[in-house]
Amino acid sequence: MRNRLSLFFLSLAGLLVSCSRSVEPGLYQMQDGFLRVGLDSLGREEAVFYRNTGNLWADTTHLVLDGKKLSLKPYVAPEFREFSDRDLYLNPLFAVGETKDVVYGRVVRNASSERETEDLTLDIYYPRNDRADLRPLLVMLHGGGFKDGDKRDTTVVEWCRHFASLGYVVSSVNYRQGYRRTVESTDDALYRALKDANASVRFLLKRDSLLIDRDRIFASGMDAGAITALSLAYMREENLPEVIQEKEDTTVVVHQPLMRGFEVRAVANLWGAITDTSILHNAVIPVISFQSQNDPVVPFGEGFPYDGPVEEETNLFKAALEALLSLLLPDVHPFRKMFGAGMIDRILKSRQVGSELHAYDTERHDLLYAEDGTIDYPFFDAVKEMTARFFSTRMETNPVSLRQDPEDLQVFVINDLEVQTCLWKVEGGVILGKSSDTIRVLLFPDASEHSVSVSGVYSSGLTFFETVEL
Repeated sequence: MRNRLSLFFLSLAGLLVSCSRSVEPGLYQMQDGFLRVGLDSLGREEAVFYRNTGNLWADTTHLVLDGKKLSLKPYVAPEFREFSDRDLYLNPLFAVGETKDVVYGRVVRNASSERETEDLTLDIYYPRNDRADLRPLLVMLHGGGFKDGDKRDTTVVEWCRHFASLGYVVSSVNYRQGYRRTVESTDDALYRALKDANASVRFLLKRDSLLIDRDRIFASGMDAGAITALSLAYMREENLPEVIQEKEDTTVVVHQPLMRGFEVRAVANLWGAITDTSILHNAVIPVISFQSQNDPVVPFGEGFPYDGPVEEETNLFKAALEALLSLLLPDVHPFRKMFGAGMIDRILKSRQVGSELHAYDTERHDLLYAEDGTIDYPFFDAVKEMTARFFSTRMETNPVSLRQDPEDLQVFVINDLEVQTCLWKVEGGVILGKSSDTIRVLLFPDASEHSVSVSGVYSSGLTFFETVEL
């Protein structure tokens, strides 16, 4: 104790000066530690000296100042606040701008018109007056069984406007459609849609004015669009059916391979499926799925999609021939076996990949429509909100994790690869020094609470707050 007092007074000696009044109560910084000044029960000034010995917990000495006149440097804690932008990507915050019919490529029209070409177009929805340096991209792919449907279908437009109001750039993509009643032709239909979806993303990433963050790309789709969105995330060139691998690509402008230069962060699967379960081992990409367990079109577990008429034919002879083949060969399916949301969820969870399944006990395929054919808005809104929550938790590749350095217990560290702003706070102690990802602290043993907290903003615009209780 005597040695500690000697050290204290040696430190204090250089700070003794004449002063017209006593030291104000508060915390003061000194050479070897910190001095807390207060009043005892008799109204006399007393102080606690917290000496920094390089350990997490300070050595503590209690003193009575007896009216000594001191001039000390007050300790000022760094600015700290919890950021309030927690509604970003969860609740509508922005007005929505729209750009229609943007041409992203030229391709052959469909399987029955090999020589005709068409422009592929997409619509862009974006948040107005947002402050983000970079925005996440959400690709939306309409349904229609690869034979009809459009980027301006009512539910698609409402989906896109909603996510743009949350802060996303959203693209609603038209892709090639049409096929004949053969497995080869339906394979080709999926391949064409997948190629077009890939091309649309590459096109958008080159538009600097959209401020798209290429590390935060999400995909969503309904029916055939969901099949394409899942393939966009998981399928690779080597997984394509052999007939597709050998077939020369028929695109005129969009002739690159599948995705390269980007990866999908997460997928919203609205009553879609995959044709090959092995593709789920290609990547770690979370999926949220919505599907009826009694879906009459796409199997919930595994099986073949509907095999009714797949395309109107103007050639009556050809239509009659296909109808006859359907009667003579009822077990011949124009699609490969598919694996729906139930199977996808089971496989992803077995691989410990984030999967959220919403299964419904109905016999409807498109769950957004009520029995009377009108849009079921309460359900539609719930699907949008569940998807937004699922996506928002996958917005960061490396979410902040606050930890104590095991080799230097005064030091606390975060992984700051995606952090734009970072503020620190210590309860029951002081901050000795800090940087963007590291803080050094000294704790006072006599304080009632002890914790280290960090608050900030990711480069995506989302906020974070983490605390370690000590």
